[in-house]
Amino acid sequence: MNAHNYMKNKELQSFYNSVYEKGEKRHYTSLLLSGDKIPPAKAEVLKELSWKGKNVLDAGCGTGELAHAIAKRGAESVVGIDYSDAAIGEAKKTHVRRNLEFRCKNISDTKERFDVVVSLGTLEHLDDPFGALKQLSSLVKPKGSLIITCPNWTNVRGYILLTLKFLFDMSITKADLHYFTPVEFEAWAKKLHLKLSWRTVEQEWGHGKKMIEDLSRRLPNVFRDAGIRISQNKIKEFIHWLDEHAVRLEKNEIHAGAVALFHLKK
Repeated sequence: MNAHNYMKNKELQSFYNSVYEKGEKRHYTSLLLSGDKIPPAKAEVLKELSWKGKNVLDAGCGTGELAHAIAKRGAESVVGIDYSDAAIGEAKKTHVRRNLEFRCKNISDTKERFDVVVSLGTLEHLDDPFGALKQLSSLVKPKGSLIITCPNWTNVRGYILLTLKFLFDMSITKADLHYFTPVEFEAWAKKLHLKLSWRTVEQEWGHGKKMIEDLSRRLPNVFRDAGIRISQNKIKEFIHWLDEHAVRLEKNEIHAGAVALFHLKK
């Protein structure tokens, strides 16, 4: 898929409305919707700090799972915002607490300031991710925290898929416009004069058995969508080689997980 055909920010509202209207479980692969009560990346965010007494904004809250979990952990107030009215409708119906509210709006229309702002899996979809990060930072009170997660590509899975993207212009994801690593966030934190700490999670997705399952499903679709005919046996041979070798080459280093968590402090 050529670059000009990639989904743009203005199209995300209708895209995610369609996702939430038909249901996340019907849209996303079962690999992404794990059987855990709280998915691993969200669980890491919940462990990142004490939420007790905090005023929190969840920007791009989706159907409200994380915002609800934060509210249950003693936050003074939690506001979840998303510009998908279908997502906000589901969030309001599913998660009800005294200290929790949901609003259908964009971050550009938000003027309040918070002790903590979280935004999970959003920046990679936006036309101007640094501009969005700067805007999110402006909503954080002095000495507050901004917590971001996004896909991380410094692992075996990332190297394979981004090779296809950059060298053959293949579409490897449905809605991502950007493919970040900690390199971008270190530069952005310096520009915004924020202190940065980071780590990655979902190691199995980055270089383990979950990666094998994902690539077995994804690679045939990537070549099909690119209009490139390739033997399915060739793909299976490659996957078999990865299963035998690549999962042993990558250790659980700080950079190797498929999802990165960035904690920026004022």
